[in-house]
Amino acid sequence: MKKAVPPILTALAIASTLATAQPIPGQGFNRVDVVKLLNLDAERGQKVDAILEQSHDRMRAARAQIGRPTDETTRNTLHAAMKAIREDTDQKLAAVLTPDEMDRLIASMPRPRKVHATE
Repeated sequence: MKKAVPPILTALAIASTLATAQPIPGQGFNRVDVVKLLNLDAERGQKVDAILEQSHDRMRAARAQIGRPTDETTRNTLHAAMKAIREDTDQKLAAVLTPDEMDRLIASMPRPRKVHATE
């Protein structure tokens, strides 16, 4: 039995530069052309792009509202908000993409950055 995809997809990771995909020119960040990466038709591509854009906007708003994580409470609040957004994004993407497409998308994402504790 295949395990469920872990909820680690992030719009930011998807928006990061992937070695196997071409960035979309003119974006303020290196956004990957997921439509091209997964060879999606126009309708599904628009749905995926909308999901990713909405996720990115929600993450940006959460960062602006919560602020820079300068203490443990703020860090935990931001982490919980990002986790909730990632899980929601995963569910929405799973409704549009096939399991194989989800696997390819996850496999093409860069590893999360390590955060060093400052004590």
